[in-house]
Amino acid sequence: MSQINDKKFNEAMEHVRNAEKYMKTSLFKWKPDIDSAISEYQKAATAFRNAKSIHKAKETHIKVAELQQQMNSTFHAAKSYEQAGLLCKENKEYDEACHLMMMASRMFQEHGTPDTAALCLDKAGKMMEQVKPGRAVELYIKACDVAEIEDRPRNCAEFIGKAARLLINTQRYEEAINALQREMEYYLAAEAYDKLRKVIMGQVLVHLTRDDYVAADLCFKNCLNLPEFGSSEEAGALEDLLTAYDEGDDEKGRATLNLPLFKYLDNAFAKLAKGLVMPESIGGAKDKKGMVIKDDEFADGLC
Repeated sequence: MSQINDKKFNEAMEHVRNAEKYMKTSLFKWKPDIDSAISEYQKAATAFRNAKSIHKAKETHIKVAELQQQMNSTFHAAKSYEQAGLLCKENKEYDEACHLMMMASRMFQEHGTPDTAALCLDKAGKMMEQVKPGRAVELYIKACDVAEIEDRPRNCAEFIGKAARLLINTQRYEEAINALQREMEYYLAAEAYDKLRKVIMGQVLVHLTRDDYVAADLCFKNCLNLPEFGSSEEAGALEDLLTAYDEGDDEKGRATLNLPLFKYLDNAFAKLAKGLVMPESIGGAKDKKGMVIKDDEFADGLC
């Protein structure tokens, strides 16, 4: 733990004492001077941070947020809770950090700034990725849902895409497929066709990683009519991969997967491509009982 800077700490405590004076009432001062107290507490929080007293800085930001709520300054209170949450990360207090960031997000929404609320959840998700990836997934999905309020499909795609890649990395493939489906729909709505093509590749790779050729093939076929996909380089590469997979042609499959098109996908997708194994020939698209699956059974949705 970093050494406390006594000079800065004493400076912070002086600001705290000033704030407490502003909050006191007397015979001739009936109401506390909350605005002045907030200003002093904010100076104290900065001084505590500079003194390397992270816990005291966090507590002071929370105090500021509570006073700002009393003044009905919802946006500023949310910013103070967000600052407290970010400081929790430095002390590895991840659960409390997540709690404070979610409080901040709710308050940003109450203030009518859902875009800021979504970004706050995104920051919380990044904070939790390494320590609690499952929690990070929930935060990214929530950020996506909040971004929908502002009708920002590109932002929604970015948030749900982060959740999808974490789900892939933790081998929660079925949930990943659902998240990728949403990501594709958002990019389609945003007319971001270059990004859409990459997500289609990822979706097919997830299906093949699950050894579900039928779903992969139908996903590919259902996407052929999407704008700028059917005649794209990505579509040609996926067609070659699916053919190799169906025929159990390891040499052709590996040659296809070694294309830069696959190698330079997002890291989560590239890992799937690198680890994909061609099976023995499966003799066409059939389900586990050997029954042929019709394309129209998967007509709903992109994939």
